[in-house]
Amino acid sequence: MFGRIRNEALCVAAIGLPLFWAGCSVEKNYELLSFFFDGVPNPNALPIMASSGDRVAMRSSPTYTAHTPYLNGQCAECHGQGFTMGGVDAGVCLTCHEGVQSAYRHMHGPVAFGACLLCHVPHESAHAALLKSDSRAVCTQCHGEAMLSIDKAPEHKDETVSCLACHYGHGDSERFMLRDTPLIEAGGSRGGASPGMEG
Repeated sequence: MFGRIRNEALCVAAIGLPLFWAGCSVEKNYELLSFFFDGVPNPNALPIMASSGDRVAMRSSPTYTAHTPYLNGQCAECHGQGFTMGGVDAGVCLTCHEGVQSAYRHMHGPVAFGACLLCHVPHESAHAALLKSDSRAVCTQCHGEAMLSIDKAPEHKDETVSCLACHYGHGDSERFMLRDTPLIEAGGSRGGASPGMEG
């Protein structure tokens, strides 16, 4: 009995101590962190070469947007002093992003209920505004395909159009959170997560 407990404790120590010493710095501890966690971006990755006929162009790996406290190594800003991994809910977002829940007459449901992590990730993302994925995929988590087939808005059927090209993400004075000038008409992005999350 005691031998089994001792073996489990040694196993936990063998995994836990290196992680404790490694901290969250990806640059310093990429190999260790990537061994235990999937999706850790390689900070030393070289740009990808793309060739088109006689021209060679440099194409870099995906650009990541990072949450400022994470980028600056200020883990305690969200996790608290002496934090443990996990255990943070979206309520911690409102300590810095205060006033978001009451900024508009019509609030997007997840914003109104403080469910920030339904759409956003807390550390870094390959998508603008720390979205979990492209805006269409994020939005269709709740706003299903039936809503996208509505004949009144042909843009809904075009899978290359970002939801955020026409709608604000957080709220607006108008019920459907429509932009006055859709970003596609204003020369903005058609796909992915569009800029201008201000709503």
